[in-house]
Amino acid sequence: MHRLTGSIRYYDWGSTTALAALRGVEASGRPEAELWFDDRPGLPFLVKVLAVDRPLSLQIHPDSEAAQVGFAAEEAAGLPADDPRRSFRDNRPKPELACALSPFEVLCGFRPVEEALEVMAGLNMPAGLGAELAAQGPAGWPAVVRDALAGSSVGAADELVRICRAVDGGPWSGTAALVVRLADLYPGDPALLLVPLLGHHRLEPGDAVSVAAGVPHAYLSGMAVEVMPPGDNVVRGGLTSKHVDGIGLADVVDSTAPPLAVQRPDGPVHFYDGPTDRILVRRIAEARFAVEQADGPHLVLGAAGTTTVRATGEAVLGPGEALEVPAGRGSCTLTVAGEAYLVTGVPR
Repeated sequence: MHRLTGSIRYYDWGSTTALAALRGVEASGRPEAELWFDDRPGLPFLVKVLAVDRPLSLQIHPDSEAAQVGFAAEEAAGLPADDPRRSFRDNRPKPELACALSPFEVLCGFRPVEEALEVMAGLNMPAGLGAELAAQGPAGWPAVVRDALAGSSVGAADELVRICRAVDGGPWSGTAALVVRLADLYPGDPALLLVPLLGHHRLEPGDAVSVAAGVPHAYLSGMAVEVMPPGDNVVRGGLTSKHVDGIGLADVVDSTAPPLAVQRPDGPVHFYDGPTDRILVRRIAEARFAVEQADGPHLVLGAAGTTTVRATGEAVLGPGEALEVPAGRGSCTLTVAGEAYLVTGVPR
């Protein structure tokens, strides 16, 4: 077994207190956004804890084909690996699973078409924006994204915000309030036109969302464990000070993705769907759980209370602490007095 040190990543959307409180250490005073457990090269997954105090960008992760094409194009253009204009830093897809550690608020996936058209009408959004959606159904989503993020949409976004500020009750009052909230952070951003068209979800601790490639999303607030393959491709459409590629975002939209389903734990040991069939994620709460090691490697992350791990030896984890149990080391038993996450890589 190998204890993982973890490393803090500082971004302007991070919390100044949440990760420190989780680990029981003194806060740095800086916006601590992510706690990465990436100090064991070669693991077939990346696990990190997010602490979201300010909304992240509206973004999409590409599928394998789009990642390969986009990476090759940026390499051919001669963009350095650390160039902020890059969206594709490697040629791998990046589906992800986010498991809430606290109340966790997300925008994720498009609304059903009929509902999206209703909210557009209810908020008096530009009729042309939904034309392709009305004509083609879900196949029209890339056109909606492209039209919304065109530079000429700034005035339309401002008009939407003006309308939303005047909403007082009714079926779309919550949506209007969210648009206003994001507009106060990113005034005039064309991506505000997409906010009413996305699913707005509030997760409770233990709930999770699996974000497939091609699905637009933005994490808005709260803490979560995030699990994904080790890729780093993000196409951003707005609500950020980072590089934005609106046309690129439209190009990687998966219009066939099913509506988002929030996963809720159904017992002390819960298996989540996603992020891929090669990465298994389990939540264990106030329970003992044993797994054969043949399928490993495993990463065990303590989330609350104490987690005792027995494999080749014994170790006790507190919140925000993690260790790796390499493949082929016999059985692994977790005794959890609190909450823990077990991530397993499945060999090909």
